[in-house]
Amino acid sequence: MKLSLRLAAIATVLLTHFAWGSIALNSSRSNIYRVTYPTDLASKPQISALLAALEKLGPADESKLKRWLPSNFKRYGIDPVKVKKLVIMLPGKDLKETAVILLTNPADEAQARAVTVKSSKSNSSD
Repeated sequence: MKLSLRLAAIATVLLTHFAWGSIALNSSRSNIYRVTYPTDLASKPQISALLAALEKLGPADESKLKRWLPSNFKRYGIDPVKVKKLVIMLPGKDLKETAVILLTNPADEAQARAVTVKSSKSNSSD
């Protein structure tokens, strides 16, 4: 009995560890922008509102976006304290749109970039 309880406790700890260690990134897009973000940072409606505002802003260079976004996070319900890194990827051979990546953990940047590029190459709108 004690052995099965110990095994169950170990399994629970391991499953919890893997759940915390993983990140689910969502990618939403407009005509000229794509935003990739962790699911614990913002909801789809919040990102949709942010994308609509970016569309109104029009095409912008990296420096303008790096100024505009942090000053407008609160307006769209995004906690600026949680955004630990902001990455802007300009359109090119790998991207159709300007990509905005919001990271709560800078260590997730490589995974977020990969998700963003993969999503851009597909015809999906999500």
